[in-house]
Amino acid sequence: MHCQLQSPERMLFDGEAKIVVARSPEGEFAIMDRHAPLLAALGPSLLRMKTDNEEYVFALSGGVLQVTPDGVTVLADEAIPATEIDIAAVNARREELTSTKGDTSESQQEDTSQNEQEIAFLDVQKMLGEKHE
Repeated sequence: MHCQLQSPERMLFDGEAKIVVARSPEGEFAIMDRHAPLLAALGPSLLRMKTDNEEYVFALSGGVLQVTPDGVTVLADEAIPATEIDIAAVNARREELTSTKGDTSESQQEDTSQNEQEIAFLDVQKMLGEKHE
């Protein structure tokens, strides 16, 4: 089945895959050839695409996955291939975000939800990066 993974910055995957494994708020699911049409919201999670020869793994900050008769399309808010994750940068950014978490200024309170999303995405990157070191 034809699969595409695209973020606002670039196309990360465009090719044939045997299986796509993703996670929605309801749980993990797999897509194989001839899957029924589907539209799913994706949160901070892993996305795996297995081809005949390789497995491609990405950290997603969120997005949507659509299955049509033409294949699988994932539009990610942000996506990073496992091979491009910089663990030191992830740890530094997570420390920066969690150290300001106790600040209760008005501007910090407005950013709390956004920071929690980013921390969740950083946690996914850290887990994935440590597996692929």
